[in-house]
Amino acid sequence: MKRASCYLVLFLCALGACNSRSIQPVATTGAKADTLTYVIKTISRKDKDCTSSDTNKCQIVSIKYPVFDDEPVLNDSLEKKLLAIYPIQHPSSSLQAQTDGFIKEYEAFKKEPYAEGRQYALQSSVKIINQSLTLIVLDINSYVYSGGAHGSSFRSYINYNIKDKKVIKLDDVLLPDHRDSLNKVAEKIFRKNEGLSAGSPLNKGYFFEGDKFSLNGNYAFTKEGIQFLYNQYEIKPYAAGQTELLIPYPAIWQWLKPDGILSQFGK
Repeated sequence: MKRASCYLVLFLCALGACNSRSIQPVATTGAKADTLTYVIKTISRKDKDCTSSDTNKCQIVSIKYPVFDDEPVLNDSLEKKLLAIYPIQHPSSSLQAQTDGFIKEYEAFKKEPYAEGRQYALQSSVKIINQSLTLIVLDINSYVYSGGAHGSSFRSYINYNIKDKKVIKLDDVLLPDHRDSLNKVAEKIFRKNEGLSAGSPLNKGYFFEGDKFSLNGNYAFTKEGIQFLYNQYEIKPYAAGQTELLIPYPAIWQWLKPDGILSQFGK
């Protein structure tokens, strides 16, 4: 399929949200490179009582994400990730229902005497951080504030095999029985990044279960290595923010499947 040309169509959607839709190609390399096309969808809602001349200050909900053509597994996985940012009890379990529920909760919150000066926020955006003929990696970046002492930021990833049409997990790229090997290499890198010696305890300033280092399930397959990310409160206090941990491929080639999807990045 030849690269699709980009175009933009603006239209008004229900409930006052304005969605912009654009068909865009995911560029790939090679003489026989195919392209993925996707539609950019936006769900946007403002505080109806906001009087600021700056429309951005009135924004309550802003969710921008791609919907890929002929990729139902990828689209479903992405929607589930976005819904998990702020789960609500609703039979439709859609992003529009999430937005409606969030606004409803905000309207109720505004009636409280302590709500003055506090405006809810539900913001999510998605970008492609890596792609090839067989792999596409999505980075989901979100921020939520719902009346507490402060808001919270979240990032999560989706690694997707374009050819096999499936979300890729660690077990899909690692040789059997090598999770512990990966964890040991990761701990060495983590300690170096944090300025910790090999024997330093992890029970001061960190929240690892049992005071033992462990990798989480939030990772991206980049061109340089496997990028893990710990969100706020996951292993450190809120003020420490997010923690990134890159494990370079050269450090773990021996434990990766030689014919797996990561072999494209070479040795």
